[in-house]
Amino acid sequence: MTTCQASHRYNMMFATLPEDQSYPFRHKCAGCAYELGFEAGVLNQEPEAAIAIDSILESQAARVRHRSPRVAYYQGYTDGLNEYYIRNPRG
Repeated sequence: MTTCQASHRYNMMFATLPEDQSYPFRHKCAGCAYELGFEAGVLNQEPEAAIAIDSILESQAARVRHRSPRVAYYQGYTDGLNEYYIRNPRG
């Protein structure tokens, strides 16, 4: 599997996420998971964390090292859904 090289690896936001090294989350990039969750939320889609996490790259770099991609996905989803409602106040 390819390793994530995106700059989100250094975002301090991910340092606050809980650690998770359990299967299938071990070494999955929390930054990529957050971005996929945000995208789903801002498009007002139903969350599909399991499918998204299966598709993301691995990373052991910087702030995303051992951080929970599942929590990152749902945090991104929540942030994206909030953004959706800001852009579409009547839903």
